[in-house]
Amino acid sequence: MSDYILTINFTDEQLNDIYNTDTRVILGKQAGGGEPHVAWQSFNPFQSNQVNWIEEYGIYVSNTQAQHGAALTQLSSIPIGAATGKLYTLEPSGVISGPDTGGMANAFALLNQYSNQDYITVGLYQDAIVNGIEIIRNAVSAAPVLLASTTIMTPSITLYIWLQSQVTGNSVVTTVTSPMTELVFGGGISQTSVSYDTQTGMFIIQS
Repeated sequence: MSDYILTINFTDEQLNDIYNTDTRVILGKQAGGGEPHVAWQSFNPFQSNQVNWIEEYGIYVSNTQAQHGAALTQLSSIPIGAATGKLYTLEPSGVISGPDTGGMANAFALLNQYSNQDYITVGLYQDAIVNGIEIIRNAVSAAPVLLASTTIMTPSITLYIWLQSQVTGNSVVTTVTSPMTELVFGGGISQTSVSYDTQTGMFIIQS
């Protein structure tokens, strides 16, 4: 699996403004080809910040409803390194079994057979290292899945970065209050450095 590195730079003046407004750096990943609805990472920045991650995922289930600000508590999960192109099943006991044949190429699949609820929240999670601190098991996606239905989860290495207050990592974000900057990785791009532009609220790619 490939290693990816994102470097994020701010000036002293920008840091003071961010601190005074209780704003944090938010990172999210694409969900179903669209903009993120989960804050994968959220942190207070320094002048120079580095985020490292490997493109490996785990699968989790939660009874958290996908409402803004809700923390995604993982009730059952498959460890990092879950298999694509296979089918996992959330059993009536709450255990996730598999992988079995089925699913879809280059995607993760889970069949919901948990009959105690009409639907359950399912998503992918991914570890990262933020400014030298390991952040484990933070969700990158969350979607409600009906009983007897199968969800297909296609991972993406495209990142979104923005600034926002009162948003924590591993939580649902349905309202974004500042511009998002899309950062495309892959295709030979494994490292990217960006700086914040105060006038536009966007991040400018430096390399």
